[in-house]
Order: sequence, then structure tokens, then C-alpha cells
Amino acid sequence: MLKKQRLKLPVPCDSDLDAALAERLEQMREEERTRIARELHDELGQLLTCVKLDFVSTVRRLRELKSPGDVIDRVQSAVGQIDLGIAMVRRIASGLRPPGLDHRDLGGAIEYEARRMAVIAGIAIPVTTRVADSVDADTATAAFRVFEEALTNAIRHAHASRIATAVATTSRGYLKLLVSDNGVGIPRNRLNRRSLGLIGMSERARTLGGTLRITTRTGQGTRVLLTLPLEGPR
Repeated sequence: MLKKQRLKLPVPCDSDLDAALAERLEQMREEERTRIARELHDELGQLLTCVKLDFVSTVRRLRELKSPGDVIDRVQSAVGQIDLGIAMVRRIASGLRPPGLDHRDLGGAIEYEARRMAVIAGIAIPVTTRVADSVDADTATAAFRVFEEALTNAIRHAHASRIATAVATTSRGYLKLLVSDNGVGIPRNRLNRRSLGLIGMSERARTLGGTLRITTRTGQGTRVLLTLPLEGPR
């Protein structure tokens, strides 16, 4: 008989001071990620784009001057390398700060990321959203990060072929995020070790006064349920 495993996170903090400190540290980390992401995108990204335009103009001029083909090929190759650099900057910036949250609400950002990952992984990732506009930035960021981690675990480790996501705000003042998959489940030793990914999800929930519950069955998938108060820690 398959044995059901349940993990309830997080473990209560030793004191209110510890909780406040942990919350402030996470806030500072997120602010620093945002700053670095914007500098990468705005400063380095724009610089590489300007360099690319200069090279493209150079290629055009070399052709007008009927320069040797190998010279033009080398310059075009440099343009290709710059394109790779621009793509790398965007990827790193996106990892530091979810770009969807800057241009969409939480529900829209989760829907966009689910569609993107569904194309990459080649699996179904349906999303149901009923999110009010009153979700603050810290809560939205925490929920999105937990969603990202749960999604990555389901694809990379659980080898799921279907991942369903539901995110909603309740009339009682809570945000609830559920990510469930049909993968192989989380091994008991990984639950007991509390991997960095699980710890990160737990810390995000705890610092905002929420809870994270992970229910898994070997061979029958995993459910990740995040609950966060909309008005901050209670």
C-alpha cells in the first residue's frame, strides 16, 4: 500500500524578533535582486543593444565598400555573439526579478509563466486565477517565487506530465496558491532533509505569517498549498 506523506511547513520561529529579522532580511534580498535585475536590463542590456546596432551598421557599410567576404562574416559572427549576450542578460535579470510582476498582476504573471513553461517542457499546465487587485508587492512576489519553485520541482524532479495551478484571494483575507502534479512524488529522504528549494518556500511563507503544506504520495504526485494573509503577518 502506498504510504501518504505529509509535510507541514514552516516550523514556528523562536521569537517575534527572529521572525521580524527574517522578514526584513528576505525583503532586503528581494530589493537587491530587483535593483541588480534592473541595472542588468537597463544598463548592460542597452549597452549591448547599442554595440549590436553599431556592428550591424558596420556590416552594411562593408558591403557597400565591397569588402572581402571573410571580413563581413567575422563581423556578422560578432553580431550573433552579442545577441547571445543580450539573451543571457535577459535570462539572468528574469531569474533575479520576475518580469511578469512588473507588468501584470499576480494572476496574470502566473498564467504567463505557466504558458511559457508549458511550451518549453511540452506538458499541460492549466491555471485557474481569482485574484483581487489588493495583493501587495511582497505577498505577490512570495507567491510567485513559491509557484516557480513548485513548477520547477514538478518538471525537473517529479517528471510530471500535467501540473495544475490555482491561485485565489478569499473573502477571509487570505491568498491561496495550489500547485498539484501527477509526477513520481517527493522521496521521503528529500522531505526529511528539507532541500534548499523546500526551505526557501517555507521561509517565504513564514516571514509573511503564512503556511506551506506539501502532501505527496509515491507515484501519485505532489500538492503544494501556500496560504498567506493579505494584510501581512498575524
